[in-house]
Parts: sequence; C-alpha cells; structure tokens
Amino acid sequence: MAGNRISVFDDLIKEGARELGWDWRLLASLVYRESRFDTAATSYAGAQGLLQLMPVTLERFGVENPNDPIESLRGGVRYLRYLDKFWLERVPEVNERIKFILASYNIGHGHVEDAWRLALKYGANTQTWEEVAEYLALKSDPEYYLDPLVRSGFAKGHLAVNYVRDILSVFESYKALVEP
Repeated sequence: MAGNRISVFDDLIKEGARELGWDWRLLASLVYRESRFDTAATSYAGAQGLLQLMPVTLERFGVENPNDPIESLRGGVRYLRYLDKFWLERVPEVNERIKFILASYNIGHGHVEDAWRLALKYGANTQTWEEVAEYLALKSDPEYYLDPLVRSGFAKGHLAVNYVRDILSVFESYKALVEP
C-alpha cells in the first residue's frame, strides 16, 4: 500500500463497490483476504482468482477466465449482489447485512441461513450478526447441526465468524490509512 492506493486494482474495485453500494475499501478488504490481490491465486479447494470463486460459482456468474482481474471482480460482485438480495428482507440494516453477506461468501448462504433459523428458534435477534454468529459457530456441534431446522448440515462455522471479523479489521485499517 503506497500513498492513497491499496492495490493496482483500486479502480476496478471502486467500480465494483459502486455497483454494490459499498465503501470501496471494504471490497478491497475482501479481495485482500481472498487472494492478497494475486490474480492467479488458487485455493486448496479449487477457488480461483482475485475473489477466489469456486468453479460452480464462476460458471453461475459468468466468469470464463478467473485469472482475468476484470472478469473475476465482476463475477464476484455479481455473486455479492445475489447474496445482498438473499439477505435483504431478513436483515434490512445495511451494515449488519454486510456481515451476513461476507459470512455467506465464505461458507455458503445455506450454512448462514441455518444459523439464522437456529437463532430464530432460540429467541436470539436474527437481525444482528453478533447473535446469529453464535449459532453459526455452533454448527460444528451435533446438538445444533442435527437439528431438523438445519438443512446444510455440519459446518466449521467459527471459521466464517473469524473470516468476517478479519475482513472488518482490515477494513478499519484501510479506512484509517486510505481516503474514501
């Protein structure tokens, strides 16, 4: 990071962030967490590109070349918009919804939706990430992942909870260091 730049992809990230209605530094935080701005990054699970999309997601959101930063970012933004629509009615407050979107991006919206249903069952506030995150973290416990409400089964939900925290932490750093 030098001067008022985070990466060589800042202009692309700003364009994607405008489409999402996000602070561009938040989207940059996600890109950093996913690929460290490496267009050729590939995860052990087969996720590829700047936004580490899985093959099925690449196909669904129209990314033919995941190593192309423009395609990768546009595909990732399309996926984030899909997740935003998915959570919009359940979590109307945008800053809370972003946390649900980030967790869904990481672990899949089915697992986050399971946590949301569990939170509802146990009387927690389903519109706050903090309370739903507790149930996501419990998705590795058979008492919770075997609940009939749970459709996506076992998950290492604590990893997605940490993922959201990590991205928001990088975002706070970028906000302190880089102009909006």
